[in-house]
Amino acid sequence: MNLLNKRSGKMIGYILLTLFSLSCAKLPVYQSQDFSGKPSPVFSAIPTTHFDKKNSIRYGVAVNDTNFFFTAILSDRTSYQRIMRSGLNLYFDPQGKKGKKYALKIQRSIDQMNRQSFQAIQTPDLAMQGNAAAAINNALKKVTWNANGEEFTFYRSPHLYSIEVNFTTNEYNELVLELQMPLKEIPVADDHTFSAGLETGNSTSSPMRGSGSMSGLSSSGRGKGSGGRMGGMSGGGGRGGQMKGMPQRATATGSSPAVSSWFKVAL
Repeated sequence: MNLLNKRSGKMIGYILLTLFSLSCAKLPVYQSQDFSGKPSPVFSAIPTTHFDKKNSIRYGVAVNDTNFFFTAILSDRTSYQRIMRSGLNLYFDPQGKKGKKYALKIQRSIDQMNRQSFQAIQTPDLAMQGNAAAAINNALKKVTWNANGEEFTFYRSPHLYSIEVNFTTNEYNELVLELQMPLKEIPVADDHTFSAGLETGNSTSSPMRGSGSMSGLSSSGRGKGSGGRMGGMSGGGGRGGQMKGMPQRATATGSSPAVSSWFKVAL
């Protein structure tokens, strides 16, 4: 009995040691391209030389005097269906860990889920076709920036907000995420670094808050309830819910791999 207890204790110790080692694993550091003194770069001009082999994602990061530019090329087409249904979250942590107090969530809204084609959202093959980016770009219209508890929500619109998000494809028909964001919104450590994480979101989307809606936050005014953080920012679907009488199709996202990719950015 004592021998069994000793073996169990050793096994628990090994498990804890493994978990501790994984939690302490250093994140890769991606050096940003410096475009200081230059206008906003074309995203295709940002080198995507940083590669996450596990998630099959190539990254490019750049900064100029006012903005942070981020591009991610997602090569694993089997993840597209989950992205279209669940959205993508981009996290920022000045501590260089995997904190999620600063989160940019790109997702579908409840209203969109009611308008879009139920069959299109539920069919796994749709996102594997050549129109994957168009389908994802059309589905993920809602953006929520959660800055340490302060939320601002709006619908994507080119040049209306200083946070700009777009999905497109490259010559290899891979999904490309492009983001432009003010540097002042990103939490950065004293050594000019921060960690970032790109993850697929939850399969359900929460209703849009009125205080941070498109009507309350625009390039010409301050968002209601914004606390002054993002005021004056400028320039810079099948029914997704369960329909009555229809069985739940959990395999639509369950069969698609989740994205979870973390790294550090050096400005």
